[in-house]
Amino acid sequence: MQVINMKNINIAVLGDKEFAKQLGKSGTVTDFTIYNYKGTDMKGGELTATFLVPTSYPEKLQSLTHCLAMADAAILVVKKLDKELGEYIIALDLLGIKKGLIIFDEYVEKEAFIRMVKGTTLESFVIIDKVPKEVYPRIASMTLEKPSVEHVMIDSAFDVKSVGTVVLGVAKGNVAVHDELTVYPGGKKIMVKSIQVHDKDVKIAELGERVGLSVKGATVEEVERGHILAKDGIKSSKSIKGTLIKQKYYSDNIETDSKIFIAAGLQYRQVNIESFSENEIELKCDREIAYLPGHEYLLLKPEGKMRIIGKIKAL
Repeated sequence: MQVINMKNINIAVLGDKEFAKQLGKSGTVTDFTIYNYKGTDMKGGELTATFLVPTSYPEKLQSLTHCLAMADAAILVVKKLDKELGEYIIALDLLGIKKGLIIFDEYVEKEAFIRMVKGTTLESFVIIDKVPKEVYPRIASMTLEKPSVEHVMIDSAFDVKSVGTVVLGVAKGNVAVHDELTVYPGGKKIMVKSIQVHDKDVKIAELGERVGLSVKGATVEEVERGHILAKDGIKSSKSIKGTLIKQKYYSDNIETDSKIFIAAGLQYRQVNIESFSENEIELKCDREIAYLPGHEYLLLKPEGKMRIIGKIKAL
């Protein structure tokens, strides 16, 4: 993968919903809340950031998985060493999120936390003070990997009078006006008529930017949350095969013909375990799921005492 300097970045803010309000201007509010920031980086260039807050978590586990699916990095505010913190650590580590910041509240046992994250991706997170001015220069200096397949991850869609179908999402790669793309799942062909980034018309949206795309060729019902726009490189199927990597604290048995959930990007679906042997697993859903081969997705049991089973590396 190509490593690039980020001027657009999406950051999950975990552990403190109020702190996120200090980081940007409030935007879309659903089961997660978006805060937008526009400023300058350390060299005087433009920096835009989207802070993603799982506002329906911990009641709705998908609120967390949605934010992490869109995130390039994370800010973890540690208030106490509890079950929620444990889920944050497990999820961040399983998804391989290595870029991030840690903020401690005053009375946290810091040494105990450091022991908790030993051997995880959080060891590479940087500890900072709990003030916004400490956040911006840190995120401006981050370098991230460009995905192997350029795509747009859709989180909402709606009709606009005289414009037609508009989708909102995150650009995981570049997308340009007049690009012809496929909607996954479904296979619908669309054309990008216009693009807006931070309410401004642009010809090309770049990696990490939150975009609004006016599209031709699909209705709102055909581009719902979780759908992916791409030229190619995406698979769409009712079944997913791959390698299972259990998280080390999950002790329940994994049984064939039992039901669990998969968080594949912004698709949160119940799936049936069709087969399982050693570390190979096949999952089946009643409708198609779009996924990137080689990508890793969380496997979940929302009603369980331990809600995160592990992840599947899709074939």
